[in-house]
Amino acid sequence: MYPESQQDRQKRKRGRPRKYDEEFRRAALERVKAGQDVVTLARELGVNHTQIYRWRNEALGRPVPRPDSQLQEKGDERQRRRIADLERLVARQALELDFFKGALLRIEGNRRKQGQNSGKPSTSKSGTLTGSKVD
Repeated sequence: MYPESQQDRQKRKRGRPRKYDEEFRRAALERVKAGQDVVTLARELGVNHTQIYRWRNEALGRPVPRPDSQLQEKGDERQRRRIADLERLVARQALELDFFKGALLRIEGNRRKQGQNSGKPSTSKSGTLTGSKVD
């Protein structure tokens, strides 16, 4: 067989992660259980330290979240926060709308009262002054 070139090694690194047999995993977990630092062990074995934690969680029967599910959960949480923000915005705008409707009703009521008491109002309904000329 030909010696492995640097290009072949890089192709292998970019490919799918290697599958490790049960004996390799068990030996790594025994070393972790004996107190060896996970990051140092991972470096020595040529695996990512998160892989060792995944193996440990699997061995302990803990659920092992997959990256896709983590991304989905993160996206779902982001959407829930966005919905809550929008609901707060709608509530605030509804309060403001009610306030301004009430203010407008009071202003119109005051205008009607003034119209009954005096002759001509100083402003029209649109808010422009009556009787003034624009130059």
